[in-house]
Amino acid sequence: MKRETKEWINIAEEDLQSAEHLLEASLFRMVCYHAQQTVEKILKAILTEHEIEFSRTHNILDLRNAAKVIGQEAPLTDEEAIFLNSIYRVRYPATLGLLPAGEPTKEDAERALHIARKMREWLRKVLAG
Repeated sequence: MKRETKEWINIAEEDLQSAEHLLEASLFRMVCYHAQQTVEKILKAILTEHEIEFSRTHNILDLRNAAKVIGQEAPLTDEEAIFLNSIYRVRYPATLGLLPAGEPTKEDAERALHIARKMREWLRKVLAG
């Protein structure tokens, strides 16, 4: 495994652990942010390992599609990718209206965390195989 791939994975793991701890503290906005970051970095790790260049982007749908082109089918639906893209932007006050309730809810945070955990398991399987 490439050194840079390992770095992406290590930071993704830190983001996931942060999201899990923040959920316990009911900091739902930050749970969503770190869950989105986990998924983003997992996809970037896959692309890096396959020597696929990618632009500086936070767009989960674009990253997922880039992985798909090289035969890495992430278990991430369009709807989940769009959801993660929308919650990423809730870090900023002007974009709170992107979610129906404005602020991310506990349900949003749990959903984002579930997606991040699912992606981590997928990454482990891909790297093991």
